[in-house]
Amino acid sequence: MTARGEGAFKLFNLRYVPLFAVFFLLGIFCVSLSYTVAAIVIAVALLFIVALTLTRSVGRGVAVALGVTLVIGYALASFTLYYRNNVGISGYQTVSCRAVSVSETSDGYSVVADSLRCDGKRYSGGITLTTNVSVSAGDRLAVSGIVEIEELSLDDMYSALKYRLGTKYIMTATECETTPGKEPLAARIRNKLRDVLLQYEGDQAGGFTYAMLFGDTSYMDVADKTSMRNVGAAHIFAVSGLHVGVLAAAILFLLRKCKAKGWVMILVLLPVLVFYAYLADFTPSILRASIMIMLYLVSSMIGMRYDDISSLSFAAIAILLVRPLYLFDMSFVMSFLSLFGIASLASPLEKLFMKRKIPPKLASALALSVSTSVAILPVSAMIFGKVSLVGVLLNVLVVPLASLAYLLTVILLPLTLIYSGFGTLLAELRYLPLGISEIGTWANEINVTGSHTFSTWEIILYYGTLGIVGKYSLARKKVKLVAGSIVAAIFVILLFTV
Repeated sequence: MTARGEGAFKLFNLRYVPLFAVFFLLGIFCVSLSYTVAAIVIAVALLFIVALTLTRSVGRGVAVALGVTLVIGYALASFTLYYRNNVGISGYQTVSCRAVSVSETSDGYSVVADSLRCDGKRYSGGITLTTNVSVSAGDRLAVSGIVEIEELSLDDMYSALKYRLGTKYIMTATECETTPGKEPLAARIRNKLRDVLLQYEGDQAGGFTYAMLFGDTSYMDVADKTSMRNVGAAHIFAVSGLHVGVLAAAILFLLRKCKAKGWVMILVLLPVLVFYAYLADFTPSILRASIMIMLYLVSSMIGMRYDDISSLSFAAIAILLVRPLYLFDMSFVMSFLSLFGIASLASPLEKLFMKRKIPPKLASALALSVSTSVAILPVSAMIFGKVSLVGVLLNVLVVPLASLAYLLTVILLPLTLIYSGFGTLLAELRYLPLGISEIGTWANEINVTGSHTFSTWEIILYYGTLGIVGKYSLARKKVKLVAGSIVAAIFVILLFTV
């Protein structure tokens, strides 16, 4: 990833873009704090900006811009949260909407709907309602009942998930009239692809592959979901940068074979990534990966040096400007932490492993797995309640197999839709997901796990140490080694003894 030609410079200037991202994220984060604590944090941040100016680390213009960025982050998040929780319809209303997903309950049907209209006006945000009237996905509904805004709590990861999915209102229907309709286009396409996979690969392998493609595990075998989650490999079912990277790499490989260059590559790749993001509901990880890939292509085309941290920071700013409360979504957090870990730790770890006579390819895969696992460890412990040591080694094997299965599926699935004869090859492909399933089951039987609830100060210490030992730190190698070893020992003890 070096620049073309002499005199090229780092994309966005490494010193500034990550700095702006930090202050923007800090401003957004402050909205989750009490006014007193937020004021203290902002005051400390402003004092830090003054210190940067006095030490001439940044110029006055940059210092002012950093302060403005901090305030913008806080103001944008505050407005978004206020609008989300306080502005909209409420009380007894008659609304029209479109059913997006439907599930049966003991009391009838639970429906998630969008395209909400009331009194001839359209309102942003979807609605979750319960009714005893039979409803199918895609039906148009005319519903009467008590409507409430379901308050978004920034301390609740499931509430943050509803923000990402766009659901805002909750309603218990007293009257409901249905008109048959079609599901959204994305859902119809996903359903068609799922049916083809289940037809040719069978229920277990087809459900496994479908989960890898779109992150929907509802058609997976329960035992597979449990074992992959227990061994720390469930991330292959979260549509992420791994999926986008494999897809983009395959397309770029074909374009280079066709001698395509410059804007042609971007104009071909961009619609594909946008369409895939559309099918996967524009998850933060897909958006992050797509933005970074586009930045890489643009920087290469115009002769600028690409930098991972700068690109990652730019992607964070771009996404949070549109959806600032994504900062509290675990999908967003884990995606960016994973990339931060890879950018900061993978290269030093790979060199360390190669010094220990580990073959280069294995050293690279191991460094990738370890750096990702280390970067998301506190978050994983919080979400899953435990951390798997087997998962670090297992991912060295599972990730390449999952990437291969994903790539071959992306190739064969459209071909099978065009000509059913390719279904024979798609059917043979089932052995890859079945093999991954067997590996997960075997690893689950010998799994070694630890658990620990990380306090705020432990998280600060943890990620502060990662910043010191990473490749972007100017600390000496001995300092990095000693600091990393001490903190690693502390957290291993905490995981398995507390």
